[in-house]
Amino acid sequence: MARCVAQYVFKANPGADMAKFRANVKTVIVLWKKYGAETSFWSVTGGEVGNFVVSCMFPSAKAYGECIDNLAADPEFQAWTASNVSSGLSSWVRSNISREVLLD
Repeated sequence: MARCVAQYVFKANPGADMAKFRANVKTVIVLWKKYGAETSFWSVTGGEVGNFVVSCMFPSAKAYGECIDNLAADPEFQAWTASNVSSGLSSWVRSNISREVLLD
């Protein structure tokens, strides 16, 4: 079965309180994990230096779909989304959803 990964790339806004920024990331990572994502948080150190990535890995595209459906319906995630936008701490850069290509 091919794995699936969703990556959310964003940057801290100039003057952002980095402690609040990281706390905000921790909050959303807990929510992704609640619905089965294997998560990690990355700092980009080559190419687009200064960007950050939340990576969410799944055993299949189906598992990703189930997770995102549950996450989108979660009132806590909806509240986090609204507060994340109004916080002014970060700006979205891009998102990618990729499926693993099995070569064997």
